Amino acid sequence: MQTDYGKREAFAVSKIKKAIPAHFKSKMVSQAGLFAELFECDEVMPKHYIACTVDGVGTKVILAIAMEKYDTVGIDCVAMSSNDLATMPSARPFLFVDYLACQHKIEELGITGDIIKGVSPGLEMADCDKIAHNTIKMQFGKGETASLDELIASPKAGYGFDIAGSMTGFVAKDSLNFKPKEGMQIIALKSSGFHSNGYTAARHYLLNGDFEEREEFKKAYKGRFSLNDTYSGSTKQTVGEALLEPTRIYNKVMCAISEHFEALGVNNTGYGLKNLNRQGQYLDFIVKEPFEPLEIFKVFQKESRFSDEKMYQTFNMGQGFFIIAKKDDVEGILKIAKKYGEEAKLIGEVKKGPAKENRVILEKDGKKLVFEGY
Repeated sequence: MQTDYGKREAFAVSKIKKAIPAHFKSKMVSQAGLFAELFECDEVMPKHYIACTVDGVGTKVILAIAMEKYDTVGIDCVAMSSNDLATMPSARPFLFVDYLACQHKIEELGITGDIIKGVSPGLEMADCDKIAHNTIKMQFGKGETASLDELIASPKAGYGFDIAGSMTGFVAKDSLNFKPKEGMQIIALKSSGFHSNGYTAARHYLLNGDFEEREEFKKAYKGRFSLNDTYSGSTKQTVGEALLEPTRIYNKVMCAISEHFEALGVNNTGYGLKNLNRQGQYLDFIVKEPFEPLEIFKVFQKESRFSDEKMYQTFNMGQGFFIIAKKDDVEGILKIAKKYGEEAKLIGEVKKGPAKENRVILEKDGKKLVFEGY
């Protein structure tokens, strides 16, 4: 049996892939490292691919239920799909559809409206039509709401829900030729917090679980904080507020960059720095000047006693998105990022690696941490 989470997930995904007949992927364009799947239909769009992404918010919804604040997880739902699309800077988001499954209290109290209220501002953040000066404007397609009292559980009886979404966009075929090479530079865009990854560990090590009504799950909480506790003398933000902070959406800034420069994006989601290893072949991604981790990450590391290596391959540690670009373009890209309200900095460079697998090498506090493969 698979006991390790990563191995268990990989095993499950392998079974899914084997269950899909090949003819249902016959029009998929195979390109290594993509965060989206590309399909071609020359009869309709001879110059563009259709790009599609799909994701959910995960156990972050537990915090929304516990804090009785439902109007931000929709932003996260959009972000998880739209940021994958943003890894191809020239991609133009077009259509988002959602699936909302819930218990009876969510429906009876109209909390469904609060949840979807978050989706709309998320779509505004992802819409690139004014930047790209085209008619591809973000649209909110048909959604689905399911009543699943017998299937969904919740830390608060009757208030369980889950939300997932899929985004479709268009990518010009001639815009996907840019590949990372030795000498290119790595820029990071700052994150807003945990985004939507690592929340099982974040909750269990930070929180005491006083909101959890289910005894079998309450036992998993090892933390010392309540949701309304502040976590640092330097901030008035509560632990709950820090954990529920919405995921930043990077489509606009990446679209603006694509209007002037060639670049490649990397969404720093699950697996942390290892996400860089999805790009290119036989490369070392040298990270020397990462963003200082946000205070909530430092508090989490102190409480969990996770090593630096485990932190940087599990969480974004303050870097929500990476950009790989030519050295001569770095200054211009940083200026565009600032114009669009993003905090960005040069954090490293790409070198030719001796290994068969790509590596990220983080130089921190006089040590080198090596992350191989993905």
